[in-house]
Amino acid sequence: MKKINLYRRIVAVLLALPIVLLCDVMAFAYPSPENGNELIVGVSTDRCPIFYCEQGSDEIIGIGIDMMRFCAENAGYTVTFRQIKEKTLKDALDSAEYDVVMPFGSAVPTSSGKPTIVSDNLMQMPFTLVTKGRKSITDVSSLCIGMLYSNIGVSETVKQMYPGITISFYDTIDDCVKALRAGGVDALLYNSFYWSYILQKPSYSDLNVNPSAMFSVDFRVGASDMPDNRALINQLNKGIAKMTDTRCDAIVLDYTSRRLYQCDLFDYLYKYWVSILLVILLIASTLTIAIQRRNALRKEHEKNCAGLSTKIISPVRSACTGSVNK
Repeated sequence: MKKINLYRRIVAVLLALPIVLLCDVMAFAYPSPENGNELIVGVSTDRCPIFYCEQGSDEIIGIGIDMMRFCAENAGYTVTFRQIKEKTLKDALDSAEYDVVMPFGSAVPTSSGKPTIVSDNLMQMPFTLVTKGRKSITDVSSLCIGMLYSNIGVSETVKQMYPGITISFYDTIDDCVKALRAGGVDALLYNSFYWSYILQKPSYSDLNVNPSAMFSVDFRVGASDMPDNRALINQLNKGIAKMTDTRCDAIVLDYTSRRLYQCDLFDYLYKYWVSILLVILLIASTLTIAIQRRNALRKEHEKNCAGLSTKIISPVRSACTGSVNK
């Protein structure tokens, strides 16, 4: 009887083993996001304090990073952020190196023309116009504005909101500022968080935020429109739903209250050029006085030496002359 029970147990184990192996294979082949799938997010790191590399560690941090990490983890993902190698976010959408790319205000085609999908909104991103001096802007719809070329995806959302706007693109923020000062554009457009950072630059003290010309754009995650990505975005939306306004405000305040801008040599030269000039003039004056004093002492010394030589030579000549006469 005992042998029969033993045989039954062995048979039961042998029958259950294929089922267990099949479940393991299915779990490996079709991993569930709740089990900690890795999500690779492509971001542009030139958008402090939204996305930027921490000085010293090169870790990608920022407002968008903290928000996306919270949403992804609550959706069951382990998130990894990568700096995009492409020139624009639209180019990055065509790359297989990232699962999703952010941020986007709305679904825009990739650079190759493929359709895209976007997630639910993580937050409202405030965009503000910056002008030279105290110029006031009342009508946004017919402006000529300057933007960074890397923000071309956002520009399409802006064009949808204000079809009459003319947008000029530039590679760097310095190029944008030069165009504004030269009168090439009426204003510059970027998110308010970035202006709170970059306007700390001393040489941009003549630029001012125009609070009356402010509007908001959605802050979403984008991906190419494929069945796998639709499932991914749907799962991610579950985590986004858990982002409360209180947590969102806390993350924003954490970064906007920091003084993140680091002055370089040119910033210090611009900021303290008057003091530096006075110090240089003082040093130059001191050196000039010292040189003139040294020259005066040298001339006096040479004059004294010449007089002493004359006094010594004269008695000798007189003695010599007397000896000859004798």
